[in-house]
Amino acid sequence: MKKLTKSFLVMILGLLMSVNVMADVQTGKTGPDYPTDYYMIVESKAGGIDIYSQPDLESTRLNDEQIPNGTALHIEGEVEDTENNRTWGYTEYHGMYGYAPLDECRPADSRKEAIDSELYIAGKDHVNYNTGYDVNAYAEEGSQKLYQGPGTKYGEVPGVRDIENGETLHITQDAEMADGSHWGVTTVDGTEGWVDLEKTEEWKAEHLDTVEESVDAVAEVSVTPTEVAKATETPAPTEAAEATETPTPTITEEADEAENTEKDSKEPEAENTDTKDSREASGQNVKVTASRWYQNPFTWIAVIAVLAVAGLLIYHNKKK
Repeated sequence: MKKLTKSFLVMILGLLMSVNVMADVQTGKTGPDYPTDYYMIVESKAGGIDIYSQPDLESTRLNDEQIPNGTALHIEGEVEDTENNRTWGYTEYHGMYGYAPLDECRPADSRKEAIDSELYIAGKDHVNYNTGYDVNAYAEEGSQKLYQGPGTKYGEVPGVRDIENGETLHITQDAEMADGSHWGVTTVDGTEGWVDLEKTEEWKAEHLDTVEESVDAVAEVSVTPTEVAKATETPAPTEAAEATETPTPTITEEADEAENTEKDSKEPEAENTDTKDSREASGQNVKVTASRWYQNPFTWIAVIAVLAVAGLLIYHNKKK
């Protein structure tokens, strides 16, 4: 009897462990295994990589287009995939955090190497290393940060105050990056860094006209469908119906209409009954699927626990 009791306990423990493992697999990863702080440069034979919601190639892809070779990624954490012998990097791209396969990237020796790589893929026609013009800062938040590179992923310049709206900034270098963003090099209180050129009064004034033009174009297009709809309204069909009215055919038409109405009235009833039956059948199916209690692992745990307690009580009663 002691062996039987031990076997019951072993079965219960095994079931509990399997349920815990299943819950972990269904939940998925919500963060990296451990934090990191370094840069990787995309270098894939496919010409680019994707970022996924989970450290799994079968999970949801977060980017619309492939991240091209030469793009620098700030790796803020890692996940080891021992099953596929792959390391995943936890990174941010266009405001979304996800996982990138590091076996298709190479490490950057420094932040400068990462910046140079991104300026290179931007192209010489989109990078000006020697400029000299002023812009006025403007951000919806009222202020903005100075960054260590052309992107928020490079982090803020430490020890530098926020740049307030209306403040004049002298730009000595600018670049249109491969992801479409625009950045410029400036100096704040003697410290050099990168600023987002899309957060300036000049950028807003320059692109305000294009926004208004697009709004006007949408308004013009929306007017045309209403005019076409009005033009289609004509009383011609009603006149043709009146011209066909004669004494002789009306009798047959009425008889035919009476027969048709009777048939039509019967057919919807049959259809309604069919739809009702199908709805009732579908409702029964839903109830059947919902009543499958044996698919719930916690129900089995409760059943096994009750059986174990009952077995122990029977054992103690026999022992007495």
